[in-house]
This record gives sequence, structure tokens and C-alpha cells, in this order.
Amino acid sequence: MNRSRTDWAWKCDHSVSDKARKNASQLANSDVGTSSNGRQSHSDLKAPRLRPSTTAPTPAELENFILTNKITYEPIGILTELPPILAFDCVRVTSPLEKAFLKFQKPSPIQSAVWPVLMAKRDVVGIAETGSGKTLAFGIPAFEHILSTSGLQKGPPVISVLVIAPTRELAMQTESTLSELGQLMTPPIQTLCVYGGVDKNTQRKALRPEAGVRVVAGTPGRLLDLANEGHLKLNNVSWLVLDEADRMLDKGFENDIRAIINLCRPSKAEAGNPTRLTAMFSATWPLSVRRLASDFMHNPVRILVGDDQLSASGSVEQTVEVLKETRGKEFKLLSTLTHLGQSKTFNLAKDKIIVFALYKKEAQRLHQFLLRKGFSACCIEGDMSQDKRTKSLEDFKSGEATILVATDVAARGLDIPKVEVVINVTFPLTIEDYIHRIGRTGRAGRTGKSITYFTDDDKVHAGELMRVLKDANQTVPEDLKQWGGQIKKKTHAAYGDHWKDIDPTVKGK
Repeated sequence: MNRSRTDWAWKCDHSVSDKARKNASQLANSDVGTSSNGRQSHSDLKAPRLRPSTTAPTPAELENFILTNKITYEPIGILTELPPILAFDCVRVTSPLEKAFLKFQKPSPIQSAVWPVLMAKRDVVGIAETGSGKTLAFGIPAFEHILSTSGLQKGPPVISVLVIAPTRELAMQTESTLSELGQLMTPPIQTLCVYGGVDKNTQRKALRPEAGVRVVAGTPGRLLDLANEGHLKLNNVSWLVLDEADRMLDKGFENDIRAIINLCRPSKAEAGNPTRLTAMFSATWPLSVRRLASDFMHNPVRILVGDDQLSASGSVEQTVEVLKETRGKEFKLLSTLTHLGQSKTFNLAKDKIIVFALYKKEAQRLHQFLLRKGFSACCIEGDMSQDKRTKSLEDFKSGEATILVATDVAARGLDIPKVEVVINVTFPLTIEDYIHRIGRTGRAGRTGKSITYFTDDDKVHAGELMRVLKDANQTVPEDLKQWGGQIKKKTHAAYGDHWKDIDPTVKGK
């Protein structure tokens, strides 16, 4: 059977590293970077927003970058047309935006790969882990888009950039980053975050035309409510971003998302005109996300950064403690914290710890327990008001509280710097959630530590957990091996295991 080169569902005999190697091989055999004899170089690319650089990478450097970061492009030919950029001075942006690069040494892999595509006005699907620098990956091109189109608009500013996110915290974090970019402009470009759980009137007032908002980030429910009321005008949205698309669909937001997109300008595929660019970011590539991309995107470039199978970061030291009893975890947690406090490399008074619970009531109970024991702790869970959730995050980030007790609402998307330890008091529902939890530490080049309590109630995850530990070269406890054959079979959300699915974004010939 012939297999389409763009069919990402085939993964049983084509690993990402193999595909990345093919991508890199094609790049090495291309003309990119060899301009001495008239061939196309990295500085001669068609992308309108790339500029010559004194540090333009050679084909060998690009090949090494592709292989090291396991980057895969679909269609594969886009790699030679729009290769990744490895240095900030390879990107031509409006002068004030260059200030956004000052705090970083070089672009992250997803930024390197996505920027040339978005600057060339192509729809893109980025498959990458959270915390990979996605906000700047779409934020920088989005502001360039605003600046390039602002002279064509008459009357007061209109909303032209919309970012949809699955949670209030991620929407707020995204808007905060975009606001920093907007403040670099003269005059500043106004941004706004809208989400549920707070009074609408403040958001309604902020959406008045005289407020001049150009960029909105928000959650699906509140965005749709405000749009249906007529307060949020989406008919001029020409730059749409769906962040953590897989998580939004998992949370049941598909109908809301589709309704919101239909209120925006049409895509190229719908109208034949380049009226809306769409960028979608996701940690996985399940069928539901592929369908959404097929319905609302025009020939998207798909960029995968990392392995085809979700895996734990090698920068996190994973410890799994098998408990004989499911009760009394509070005192086990107390013992763990006491042990950490006695370590010469850890300071309970200033080092950050996230304690994960599975249920809201459990998080509340653990939080109160830690407060009674004299720990500086805060909490974030679904029953809390938005004001209290925001206050908890601010306290944790500032160091006023050094322990954050959280449900999985904090496991993905949130950028909380310098978390030293993650403690899983109760194992999550899926191995993917486990990986996202422990991914809160060991970020931005730092090392981290995770401690997980595992009981007989969790044995269905034993096989998958052992696989994750082995893949990351971590020690597998002997007690865990007693359930070694127990695997709660869950097809990988991105590709499936040794089975073929039909990719609706691949058109028949």
C-alpha cells in the first residue's frame, strides 16, 4: 500500500527521528546557503521578512539543528523553501520588537521553525510541548502583521489578532506576554484578556471602540458570550491562533471554537483570498485536532518538534515511591518535605515546589494540612474564584509562598519559572498528564526533581510509567515491577500505535 508522505498517522515503522533525518538530508542536498555560484542562500529566501545576517547558518549547521531537535516538516519541501532561522538577527522585524529578543540568547526550536513560515503568511500547525516558547513564536509575526496592515485601515483600531486558549491562567499568561510586545510600540498596541469567572462589565467596557484594543486573548466560553452580545467584534480578525488545541477539544470546547472561527474573517480556503491566517499549536495531533485543521486552515505547514511519542524530559530526576497504603498520604508528604529540607542542595524557605492532587477536594485538604504544619503554601483548583487563583499564582511566582498545591489545571501551559521539585501525591488519570506535571520543573536549561507516590490503585499505569522511566534513563523501583505487565492501553493521541488512521488534511489525488 502506498503511503502519503504527508500522512502523519503512519508511525509504526517511521519514527520522527527517521523523518527528521530525511528532512535534514534533503536540506543538506539543497542549494540553501550556497550563494557563491548564484544558487539560493538562506539570505535569499522568498519569505518577505527574513534579512541577511552575518551569522547565517551553513547547510551543515541547519542539518545538525534539525537532527538535534528532531524537527519534522510536512510537506517536506517547505524545509528548503523556508528553512529554520537560528539567530535573532536573521529575522527582520520592526525595530522596537527587537527589544523582545534581548533576554534570550537564541530562538527556541519552535520559534526557529515557525517564524519563517508565519512571516511568509502561511498557515501553520505547530506540534510541540508546552513551555517551548510558542507565545513569541506566533506573537512576533502577529505584531508585524498588525503593523503591516494598520495603514490600510480607516477609523478607530479594530481587533485583528485573536488568541484562543483552554484556561484562564494560560489566556492571562499569553496576554501578558503579548502586552509586553505591544508596549514596545509607539503608540502602544493595546491588548486585552477575557475569561469567565469574573464580571463581564469590565470586559465590555474594555472592548469599546475608543479603547483601541487590537489583540484579544481569551477562553472559548467568554469569547463566544461577548461576541454573541455584540461587544466583541470578530469580523476583522485576520490573524487567529488556537493555543493548546488538543486540550481545548479535550475540555469539550469544539463547538464554541467552531462558532468563534465562523465569526472571524474567512480563510483562504473558504474565500479564495488571503483574508485570515490561522496558526494552531498543540502538544499532540489527534484526529479531532486534524479535523479542525482541515476545516479551517488552508494548506497548513505542519511542524513537529521532538519525539512522536510523548516522553519525559531528561533534565528531570524522577523518583517513584510505591506505597502499601493509599491512606495517610498527607503524612508521607510531610516526611518528603522534611527530607527535602534536610538536603544541602534544597532550601524550603525559598525553593519552589508544586504538589499535585487529582481532585479539587484533595487539593483543598492538602493545602490546609500544609498551612497547619507551618508551611508557606498556596493553592489553585477549579472551585476557586479567579481573583483567588490569580493571587495564588502571583504569591507562588514572587516567592511569598514556596509550595503550590494544584490540580491538573496548572499542569500544562503555565510558565512558572524555577520550580525545583514536583510532588505527585496522587497519580494522574493518564501517563500524558504525568509527563505534563513533571514538566513543570527542569525547564529553561535547569535541572529538576519529581517525586511520585504510586499505590495499588494506580497499577493500571505501571507499564506505561516503567516505559517513561526507562526512556529517560531513570531507576525503575523493584516494587513497581510487580505490576510490570499492567498497561492501560491508550493509543497515543498524536499518532496511534501500529495502526493507520485517515488524515483528513491530506487531500486525495
